[in-house]
Amino acid sequence: MSGGVRGGKHRVPLASSAFRLRVLALAVAVMFSVLAARAIQIQVVSADEMAAKAATAMTVARDVPAQRGTITGRDGQVLAFTEATVNVIADPSMIATNGKEPEAVRDSDRQKAASAPAEMAKIIAKHTGVNAGEIENKLRKATTVNSGGAETAVRYQLLAKQVPSTAWLELTADLSAGKFVGVFRESNPRRVYPMNTVASNVVGAMSAGKGLLGLEYSRESDLAGVPGRETYETSPNGKIPLGNQTLTPAVNGRDIQLTLDADLQWMTERRLAERVQEAGGTWGVALVMDVETGELLTMANYPSFDSNDLKGTKEEDLGNRAITAAYEPGSVQKVLTLSALLDAGLTTPDTAYPIDDTLKIGDHTIQDAWKHGKVNITTRGILVKSSNVGAITAARAMEPAALRDYMLRFGLGTKTNLGLPGEAAGSVPPAGMPRYQADSMAYGYGLSTTAVQMAAAVAAVANGGVYTEPTLVKATGVNGSWTPAPAPASHRVISDEAARQTIEMMEQRTMDSADQLKIAGYRTGTKTGTARIAGGSGYQGQVASIIGVAPVEDPQVLVYVLVGRPDTMGAGLGTAGPVYRDIMALALPRYGVQPRNDIVDTPLPLVKE
Repeated sequence: MSGGVRGGKHRVPLASSAFRLRVLALAVAVMFSVLAARAIQIQVVSADEMAAKAATAMTVARDVPAQRGTITGRDGQVLAFTEATVNVIADPSMIATNGKEPEAVRDSDRQKAASAPAEMAKIIAKHTGVNAGEIENKLRKATTVNSGGAETAVRYQLLAKQVPSTAWLELTADLSAGKFVGVFRESNPRRVYPMNTVASNVVGAMSAGKGLLGLEYSRESDLAGVPGRETYETSPNGKIPLGNQTLTPAVNGRDIQLTLDADLQWMTERRLAERVQEAGGTWGVALVMDVETGELLTMANYPSFDSNDLKGTKEEDLGNRAITAAYEPGSVQKVLTLSALLDAGLTTPDTAYPIDDTLKIGDHTIQDAWKHGKVNITTRGILVKSSNVGAITAARAMEPAALRDYMLRFGLGTKTNLGLPGEAAGSVPPAGMPRYQADSMAYGYGLSTTAVQMAAAVAAVANGGVYTEPTLVKATGVNGSWTPAPAPASHRVISDEAARQTIEMMEQRTMDSADQLKIAGYRTGTKTGTARIAGGSGYQGQVASIIGVAPVEDPQVLVYVLVGRPDTMGAGLGTAGPVYRDIMALALPRYGVQPRNDIVDTPLPLVKE
């Protein structure tokens, strides 16, 4: 068959070479047009956006901690400071590539990365004490899978907390010697209390980088300062030296200098603890105060705690009972009652009051602790013999509202400005109180105070009748430049003459103690107190106390000691007296009060025939 096609099929004629070249050229032109358009979009239209995304991916931001202020005693003894410790952290993704970009990793890098976690873990464990196996597991975790199933790099692992700077320097030297990468530090300072339990109930403690107790808590804003902020660009090899960096410096916290004498505080705490245990007590407080300035020289608590380690401490012992425990002051209150009567001209030290040993007030019968029949007791005798009946009888010459006003001016019923957390205000009966409430207040019941309140009130009597707010902070400062604390507020409560007469009556109490309260070479004035603690179904214990000032001719130092007992046994003289005497004997020569060798006791009339 002519003119046919073999196999009965038609062949499609091939395009000419010229046509194929034209099609290819067109495709290439289209491709380059697309690429050019994308390049224009990246370089011109979206350049800022793309650069911002890249920079964000490379930028790291970290807080720069502020240096926390120190807390010191009045003579510079350090009670709390911050040690420059660091957290040891790692970038496992960097370790997995031996610090190289993924596309630049060679076989030698892979071999190094495979063995590095185990070798690095041994080095880090040696310097931090953390288990090497635990560290190695963290270093090998270079990637993680998110909820969507995507794999992401692990850039942060915390290996050890609060490692001393010296240990960090040794650790990094060892890592550098082995040419290991991917381990860094971040600042995490550690708070240290070098005197352990000394003044811990005042200084307090920290938790999770913030003040938890005491001044660490109440003065957090002063001590903590303001953290700074650092941002910088990074790469798999770490921080880029010439990359974009910004730094907002931290503002360090203020140092606080206390009025406390750390050495005297230590001695007071030890003696208080011994006495509370000897007396079978459950708690105790001992205060030493400068009567003129109101500065607290000691504020001892028992039981106490170590601010470095709170484990095992009962919650009720973490506070400061000198300001948190409100109690009925008992017979120490008679110092304030009698000084108010003297100031008002309603009595004199020798004024006599005919009394029995019991007296009816309201529905209750009050009696004296010492047995006696009908006596003509003097105002001096009321204080020395601690006559409840006598105090009520004498105080009935003053209107209840006037007696209450004196107590308020002595600072009772109002918190002090010490700035410690948890302070109780105490309570004073209302202005319209009935007579029987005023009777109770006269001898120390029906009102409540804290140890600091009562110490400041009696200090006002010792200070010529002028009340000065108690103070705990002497100065604050930064880098050794100190700013004195504002002067405490003061006001007159009673006359200088009434104050002198009251202190001289307190000296008679010391003379009447059969040498239990006397301190050789010094004239001292004292007053004991015992008050029961009310509970749900009756009395749940008592507070035995004693307060004293010295020297009587020019009072400078006040000591107040309280011992809490779970029962109602004992009294102020026998329970708190021994520790009071020991503390006062330490404090007087320490603060330059010279002993005398010309002291002669001159007992004055306590009762009249």
